[in-house]
Formats: sequence, C-alpha cells, structure tokens
Amino acid sequence: MTTVYLTSGTTWTVPSDWNNAANTIETVGAGGGGASSTGGADGGGGGGAYSRITNLTLTPGASITIQIGAGGAASTAGTDTWFNGASLAASSVGAKGGAGASGASGGAGGASASGIGTTKNSGGAAGSGGGG
Repeated sequence: MTTVYLTSGTTWTVPSDWNNAANTIETVGAGGGGASSTGGADGGGGGGAYSRITNLTLTPGASITIQIGAGGAASTAGTDTWFNGASLAASSVGAKGGAGASGASGGAGGASASGIGTTKNSGGAAGSGGGG
C-alpha cells in the first residue's frame, strides 16, 4: 500500500497503479485564525472539519483538481480543502475550514454538514479568551 500526502499545489495526477477497489482519500479543512488585539483576551480560531471517502473511481493518468486549505489570518476563516472538483460542493470529497475568532469569542469548527464524503466530522470549536 502507498500513502500520498498532498500539502500544496492545485492538481494531482492519478498514478498508473491506482486501484479503484482499494483506496481512501481523506481531507481536513484549514483552521481559522485567532483574534489579534492588544487587549490579550482574544479567542482562538476554530478547527477544520474532516471528510473521507473510500474506493473512489479514477482514471490512471488523469489530472485531478485539488485545493489544500490555508489557515486563516487573524479573525479570518480557514479555507476549505477538497479533492476532484472545482469547488467544495462539486468535489468527490472535501472538508470545511474553521471560522475565525471574533474578539474574545472563539471561532466555530468547520461544519461536517458542509463537507462531502461518506465519513464527515466537524472541527472543534475554539476557546474564548480569558480576562487580562
């Protein structure tokens, strides 16, 4: 069995030994950014969601469109991660990024309901900032 980790890029080429009956593709959305203020009681960014699919049929040599989610800047949502599609909604498998923090309030985790796949889990909600 071969394991491939995709950490960058926008396309992936299906290898010649691809097995349509024995494969698993997993995606994790990027985490949201924590708040950034001078007050010191800032919330954290929410965690990205997780999605998985097994036994996806692909053609060896085909170019597959992917997006690798990027972590959110301060108080900004992390971006979605997906495989085999032009968007999360159009992909074969994909996971929602986590929400950014808002002041002292922590961001929500990426929603499993927004993901694509046969197994989906929401990302964890971030903690709120404490008093300074």
